[in-house]
Amino acid sequence: MSEALIEQYRRMAATGEHLRGLTILRYRDQISKLVRTYGAKSLLDFGCGAGEAWKQPHRLHAELGLRWFDVTLYDPAFKQHEEKPHGAFDGVLCSDVLEHIPEDELDATVRQLFAHARRFVWASVCCRPAAKTFPDGTNLHVTLQPMPWWQALFDRHSGGVPFFLVESP
Repeated sequence: MSEALIEQYRRMAATGEHLRGLTILRYRDQISKLVRTYGAKSLLDFGCGAGEAWKQPHRLHAELGLRWFDVTLYDPAFKQHEEKPHGAFDGVLCSDVLEHIPEDELDATVRQLFAHARRFVWASVCCRPAAKTFPDGTNLHVTLQPMPWWQALFDRHSGGVPFFLVESP
């Protein structure tokens, strides 16, 4: 993602009102089932925002039967999570992130998700405009595509790794 776009997300994040990383909680049952089914012992939350879903009071990792250090958080808009992940994880999660990435960068981003995944990739995407905009009026969802388009993108890059793609409400 361009540094200019990341900087806009950093400014939004600095207010503490946006990008808290809580939308993943609405999918906790789906993710829990995947963790059990695939015996996942490590997860990467790619685009975790502030990562609040993994902290008190939510502690999503505990609900999933994992320890805090079994989950790696990555989000370039947050200093504490900006270090790019290394290696592979049993599962890669990406909740309401991809629609915030310019379309011409999505092939590389989705390839990256699968490069980090040993057992599965789970992602949610929103296919409609966001309620919020950047200060210049640009919609926060910079890529708006229908689910079949997202499905084809994931199909191209999965390399046989199972993936689970859901549309955000």
